[in-house]
Amino acid sequence: MRDGIRLRGKAQLGASAKVTASEILAENTLALHLTKPADFSHRPGQWLRLTLPTTGESRILSIVSAPHEPVLTLATRISDSTFKRALMKLSAGAELGITQASGHFTLQEDVSRPAVFIAGGIGITPFMSMIRTAAKTASVQKIILFYANRTASSAAFLSELQDLANTNPSFDLVATLTAPKDDTTAGTGETGKVDHEMLMRHLPDLAAPIYYCVGPTAMVRATRQTLLAAGICEADMVFETFTGY
Repeated sequence: MRDGIRLRGKAQLGASAKVTASEILAENTLALHLTKPADFSHRPGQWLRLTLPTTGESRILSIVSAPHEPVLTLATRISDSTFKRALMKLSAGAELGITQASGHFTLQEDVSRPAVFIAGGIGITPFMSMIRTAAKTASVQKIILFYANRTASSAAFLSELQDLANTNPSFDLVATLTAPKDDTTAGTGETGKVDHEMLMRHLPDLAAPIYYCVGPTAMVRATRQTLLAAGICEADMVFETFTGY
């Protein structure tokens, strides 16, 4: 499970990393910045297992940082679980166990086909590494991100994504709020769930892209049905589900 995701792949035993900093990215979202072991590598979209040495508890978390970044960054929704409470209390210098990166939720190699990312809430995390990598390498592949959150204040990385969309001609952002507040709708562009009509407004050809979707179970199921109803074949869809813990 990745923040509750059902995953394929087996994580290999790794090493330890120290917390360099932690921060609240958005409402109920925590980022942990860790030292990166010399032998650590990952592909954008992968995950690792994080272990608290004091309790032995471990969870799988998405890697937000891109492979070229010197620091390893993870992000997760804050909850009242014992594991999340322990993460919130970590200070700089705390040592954590990490595995090598694993997982198959990675970008296709055919850059001639657009990639449509559909993220619900904390489902944005695996996409951040992909988007940062595409910007760093000046990838010519067209990426369109549909990013759904209840409110702007709960949308992690929204400012960074808006900046990337403004500076990278190959990246488009469609941010939508499902429960907007009157004072937080500016700059998001859309309201409501990502549905067939929203996709039609922003995609000139629904059959051209490969679709990647990560989010809560109900959202992922609804997106799959939307894509199937639009005539998208199963081979052009990649899903992972966050159920939380």
